[in-house]
Amino acid sequence: MRRPLRLPDAMWCLVLLMFGASGALAAATDATEGKAVLEKNGGRCHSLEATGTSPLPQAPPLREVYPKYPNDQLEEGFAEGMGSRHRDMPQIQFSDDQVAAILNYLGSITGVNPSSRARATIQGETPP
Repeated sequence: MRRPLRLPDAMWCLVLLMFGASGALAAATDATEGKAVLEKNGGRCHSLEATGTSPLPQAPPLREVYPKYPNDQLEEGFAEGMGSRHRDMPQIQFSDDQVAAILNYLGSITGVNPSSRARATIQGETPP
């Protein structure tokens, strides 16, 4: 026979649920912030959604750029200003928080969480 859930047990369950929900909410907020940063700085040219074409045909949808490069290359590129062969593309430098938010947003539209993505390995270096 199962014993009824006692109040202290129920409180611990509630606390654990709240922490889990706050983590999910933080990730969702991060992704929302990432989308806003991208809309302000890249939406004029690049598609920022899970589907659709870019407003500027030469600009690849960012959902296609995200899986092509390891996280550390994207982090470095966003933080230092992405280079491009397209002379009209501005070099925008993003803060570490903005980079994390951008990667969380791109992860949300591609279904690939940034924390589970590969990082580039330097020859001779052992991955973590």
